[in-house]
Amino acid sequence: MHIELYPWKIAQSISLPIRIEVFVHEQGVPLEIEQDIDDISALHAILVNDGIAIGTGRLFQEDRESTTYMIGRVCILKSYRQQGGGLLIMKSLIKEAQHLGATQCQIHAQVSSQFFYERLGFISTSVIFMEAGIEHMLMRLTMPQ
Repeated sequence: MHIELYPWKIAQSISLPIRIEVFVHEQGVPLEIEQDIDDISALHAILVNDGIAIGTGRLFQEDRESTTYMIGRVCILKSYRQQGGGLLIMKSLIKEAQHLGATQCQIHAQVSSQFFYERLGFISTSVIFMEAGIEHMLMRLTMPQ
């Protein structure tokens, strides 16, 4: 397995079908909110296994002056889960955020994935909130100096 990083113009045809399968079909997220304006400015990680795209995630700057980067839309096709792909996506996006000058990364984490993100050093910084009908929490990772 390896990661490839692309802007949305290239990544859309690869990552969007994965996101639709996981978020819309599996989790019931409405199709009309699965894509958003942040896709355009985001850098998209594509997880590839034996030439097949099996996972994705994205990284974007919170705003132009911020050193906080947001990670989101992290997902793996069901038949490829529990093989370390999620960690590869996250580590790749964290490394890229550091390269871009991030002082911290944040993620709107599904509550069911809290422990996965904690293993990467993220800490919860909010109460539970609903997003797309799913319980989430804001989690933050402070970059090492």
